[in-house]
Amino acid sequence: MPSRGLNTSAARLPLPQRARSPLSVVIVSWNTRELTLAALRSFLPADDLPLEVVVVDNASSDGSADAIEAAFPGVQVIRNERNVGFAGGVNVGLRASRHPLVLLLNPDTRVVGDVLSRLVDYASAHPEAGIVGPRVLNEDGTLQASRFRFPSLLNLLLEATYLPKLLPGSRFFDRERLGGSDAATPARVEAVSGCCFLVRRSVLDGVGVLDESFFMYAEETDFCYRAWQAGFEVHYAPVGEIVHLHGASSRLASRRNFLEYRRSILRFFRKHRGPLATEGARVLLLLFLVARLPYWALRTYTGQDRETAAQNFGNYRAAIRFLLQPLDRLLDGGPQFYSGLGTP
Repeated sequence: MPSRGLNTSAARLPLPQRARSPLSVVIVSWNTRELTLAALRSFLPADDLPLEVVVVDNASSDGSADAIEAAFPGVQVIRNERNVGFAGGVNVGLRASRHPLVLLLNPDTRVVGDVLSRLVDYASAHPEAGIVGPRVLNEDGTLQASRFRFPSLLNLLLEATYLPKLLPGSRFFDRERLGGSDAATPARVEAVSGCCFLVRRSVLDGVGVLDESFFMYAEETDFCYRAWQAGFEVHYAPVGEIVHLHGASSRLASRRNFLEYRRSILRFFRKHRGPLATEGARVLLLLFLVARLPYWALRTYTGQDRETAAQNFGNYRAAIRFLLQPLDRLLDGGPQFYSGLGTP
C-alpha cells in the first residue's frame, strides 16, 4: 500500500469532452442543525455538477430535519427513529443514493470552491482509485491531517511517547500521519479522513458498506483496509480542499466519544490484527492515558483553563477504567456499558 506521488495533470482540468459523472453526497446529522445547514450552503446550488444530496438525521432533537427540508427542498432527508451511529447513518444514506460516485461528507465541514467537481474529475482520470480524499484544512486555514497509515502497535507506541507531537515532521515518529511527506502531492495512501470521502459504487458492490460495529470512529479506516484487500486503491488528491471544524459535533457527547474512539481502535485490531495484537494495543492505549493523567491533574489546580483541564482529567480517568474491563465486554457491550463511567 504505497504512498508514491501520482501524475494528476489531467485531473486539474475540467473534462470538456464529456459530461461529469453524477455525484451523490451523503451527510449524517445528529443535533447539528446549524452546522449541517452551513455545510449544505457551502456547495449548493452546484450548477457545474450533476448532484443528489441525501441527509440522514439520526433522531436529532434540535429540529435539524425540519430546518433542512425547509431550507433545501431538493435535498432528500431521511429521519431515523433512533441514533444508529455514524456508520449506521451513512449506510442508510448509501442505500438511498443512486449515482456511481458517492461522497461522504461530515456536517461540520465547509466545501471550498469547486472541490467536489475536481474530485469527480480526479476519479474520472484515475479509474484505479476506488476511494479519494481531498486536502483538509482547519478553521484557521492550517493543514489538518487527512491521510494515514493503518493502526499498528508501532504507531500506538510512538503515540504513547508523545514524540509525534514533539517531532511532527518526522518520517518515523510521525509515521501514522505520513509526517515528512509533501501534502501538495497526490499519492496512494493507506487511508484518508472520513470527513470528506469519495467512494465508487463499484467499491461498495465489492466490499459492502461500512461496518456498523464501529459506532462513530475508525469506520473509514476499516473501509479503506477492506478496499485495499479487495484490490482497490485509496488516493489522497489535493486538487481542492474542504474546511473541517474538527470535533465540533463530537463535543456534544465528549466523554462517551473519548471512550468510543479507543474502543474503535481496539475493534480494528481485533478484526484485522488478531487477539495478541489487540491485547498489546490495549496496553499501549493505557500507557498513553496513564502517562498524561498527572499532567491533567496538575493543570486542574494550576492551569489557566481549569474547567477544561478537569474535564480532560475526568475523561482520562474514565478511559483507564474503561480499558481495564474484560476485553469481550469492552468491545461488544451496548450503550448500557457506559453507565457508571460518568458518560452523558
